Amino acid sequence: MKITELLADDSILLGLKAETKEEVWGTLAHTFQEIGAVHNVELYLEDVAIRETKGTTGVGFGVAIPHAKSEGVTRPALAMARLEKGIDVQSLDGSRADLFFLIAAPIQGEDIHLRALSKLARLLIHGSFLESLRSAKTPEEVKRAIEAHES
Repeated sequence: MKITELLADDSILLGLKAETKEEVWGTLAHTFQEIGAVHNVELYLEDVAIRETKGTTGVGFGVAIPHAKSEGVTRPALAMARLEKGIDVQSLDGSRADLFFLIAAPIQGEDIHLRALSKLARLLIHGSFLESLRSAKTPEEVKRAIEAHES
């Protein structure tokens, strides 16, 4: 599985204005609904919030990777937002997150969300990866940056 297989262009938001992580989750979750990956946004967002109570998904380097398996999810999907201004997510390193990757997975089936999470975490150790995401001007550039670092 490649990360870009889960990431639709319509689920990449650049320059998002948000004040809270919940606002980011909601905006990204609605892109999942638009592409048919989530059929019950409210249920999915409840499951994301429950998952977040178990520990922060702010992994450091200005990145957050919220994720959840949910009955509200039809098929696995990934969304990304680059915020205009970073927000506090109780990140492991104390950094404010300006890059969010939201992962949705159905209850049944493989733990594809964990594989996606693992792959993203491995990419984050490369400073050039984060630089390319922060400088991308279009969703296509984001996908090309991910593909370049994933191979």
